[in-house]
Amino acid sequence: MPGITVKVRLQDIKKLETDALIVGFYEDSRPLKNLAGELDWLLCGSLSELIIKRKISGALGDVALFASRGKVPAGKIFMVGLGPLAAVSAVSLREAAKEAIAGSLKAGVKQVAIECFSAPAVPYETIIPALLQGANEGSKGGTISMTILAGDAGSYERISKVAGIDRDSRSTVVET
Repeated sequence: MPGITVKVRLQDIKKLETDALIVGFYEDSRPLKNLAGELDWLLCGSLSELIIKRKISGALGDVALFASRGKVPAGKIFMVGLGPLAAVSAVSLREAAKEAIAGSLKAGVKQVAIECFSAPAVPYETIIPALLQGANEGSKGGTISMTILAGDAGSYERISKVAGIDRDSRSTVVET
């Protein structure tokens, strides 16, 4: 059955069992924050170097694929641009998720872990539906397993609730 299987998991990118990791970054926010910052540290500043050399920018919808070089179990890392921080909205988050999932599928990925894109003053009640809708649009009727990464136990519970994930199964299918 086509669709997106969605799970929520506490983040530990060094222990993820997935084909690819998707992290977001804003074009005007440096140094890199959240999972992008953690990955940059694990990759010895390689991501920051690409930004400095203007190989990637963080413009909305830009997607860049990197090899993890064995620093995390996921073989592929997708960096997705979230645009300018001041312009973040449900629409921009949906577009970023759409492009990230479409890029993942083009690269042959069937299982992704995606950072729950964070934005100041934007609640999970806005972020999660935008992320799910964008992923649905990006899958174009295909099948993909997506794990949304939560930073802490409280976020885990809130993301699960907003995503409509059953407490017992901890997964749901979003039909396309």
